[in-house]
Amino acid sequence: MNRDRPIVGIDVAKESSYYCILTSTGEVFLKPFEAKNDLQGLNYVLERLQKTEETFGIKPAIVLESTGHYSSRLVHTFTSHMYEVFLVNPIQSHCIKTAAIRKVKTDKVDCEDLARLYMLKDLTPVHIPSSDLADLKVLCRTLHELIKQKARTVSKLAASLEPIWPGFHLTFSNLSSKGALAILSNYPSPTSFLKADQEALIQSIAIVSRRNRCFAEKKYQILRKTAEEALLIGVPVRAYAVTVETWVVCLKQIIDLIDDLNTSIRSLSSNISDVALLQTIPGIGESLAPIIAGEIGGINRFHHAKQLVAYAGVDPSVRQSGKFVGTKNKLTKRGSPYLRWAIFIAATVSVRKDSRGFLNPVIGEYYENKIKIKARKQALGAIMNKLLRIIFSVLKSRKPFQLRTSLNLVVKDQNRQLTVA
Repeated sequence: MNRDRPIVGIDVAKESSYYCILTSTGEVFLKPFEAKNDLQGLNYVLERLQKTEETFGIKPAIVLESTGHYSSRLVHTFTSHMYEVFLVNPIQSHCIKTAAIRKVKTDKVDCEDLARLYMLKDLTPVHIPSSDLADLKVLCRTLHELIKQKARTVSKLAASLEPIWPGFHLTFSNLSSKGALAILSNYPSPTSFLKADQEALIQSIAIVSRRNRCFAEKKYQILRKTAEEALLIGVPVRAYAVTVETWVVCLKQIIDLIDDLNTSIRSLSSNISDVALLQTIPGIGESLAPIIAGEIGGINRFHHAKQLVAYAGVDPSVRQSGKFVGTKNKLTKRGSPYLRWAIFIAATVSVRKDSRGFLNPVIGEYYENKIKIKARKQALGAIMNKLLRIIFSVLKSRKPFQLRTSLNLVVKDQNRQLTVA
C-alpha cells in the first residue's frame, strides 16, 4: 500500500453517494460533497479526481464500503479509469465509526472515516476477476437463490395441499417431481381427479414416470384411494384448489429457470480451466466446481492457503487473554457464504463411506484420525480447512489432483532410496 497519496472516502447509497478527499497526512483536501450515482454525477466526481491527481501528481486511492450491487457499479467505474480501489468489509468500517466518544452518524462523517481507515489498516485492493469467472459467479449465485426459492415454494404447495388432499404425499413424496406436478396441474383437487377419465390418467402417469402400465395402474389406485378419503376428511374449501394450482405454476416456472441456468453454467464452465482442475478432486463434481471457481475468482488473488481459508470463513476464531486460552473456538464464518456452503457439501461427500471405502481416501483417513479426538462437527470443520488447502495447491500448481495416501508415500520413498542406492 502506498500511503503517500491522497485518499478518497465514499459513503455509498442507492441514489447518490458522499465523497471526501484527504491528503496523505490526514488533512481535509476537499470537504464532503454529494454526487448522484448516474452518468452526470460520476463524470463530475471523475473531474474532481482528475484535479486532485494534477495537484498531488499521483492518482488518489479510493476507499468505499462493500454494499453489494450499489457499490459494484462505482467499483467498475473507478477501476476502468485506472484508479486503485479498496473495498472495505462493513465489519472493518464499523470499528472506526464507533471509535469516537460522541455519537455522530452522518453520511459526511462516514465518508471521511472511510478515508481515514486507509491510514490505519492494511487494506487489500479490489480484485477484478476475468469476465468468465465473474459471469460464473453471478450465474451460480442466482442458481443458489432459485434453489432456495424452489424449496420455499414446495413448502407452500405442501401447506396448501394438506387440507384439501391429505394423503397425496403418500403417493408422491417429492412434490417437485414431474409426476406430481403433472397430476396437480391438471387435477388440483380430489374432486377433479375422481371425475377424470381413468384410462387417460393411467396413460399420463406411465408417460411422465417412464414406467410400464402395471406401475401406472398401482399409482392410480393409490391416488384414487387417497382422493376418496380426502372427500371425507379434507377441508371443502375451493380456494385451496386455486392455491394449489397457483403454486404448481410457480414451481414449474422455477424448475424451468433452474434447468436453463444449469445449461448456461455448464456451457460457460467448459471454457474455464479452473473448473476442470477442481473436478479432479474427489468430492467436487460438475455442480460444485463452478460455484467454487466463481467464488474464488482466480487463485492469484491469494498468496497463501490461509488467505483462502479465511475468505471462506473456515478459519477458527481465537480467544486469549492473559493466562486464559480458549479451547472451544468456533469457525469465524466470515467471507463468502456461497463458497463455505460448497466446501461443506464437498467435505460431507468426501467423508462418505460405502462398500469400496471413502470417496477420497486422503480426506477419509484424515477424518478418521480427527474424530478420535474431536466431535464430528469439529472434525468436519477440519476437513473443510484441509479441502481448501488442497484446492489452493491444485489451482496454484495448475496440475490435476493426485491421490497420495500414506501407503503411496511409503512406496515412493522406498523407490527413491533404491534409486539412490
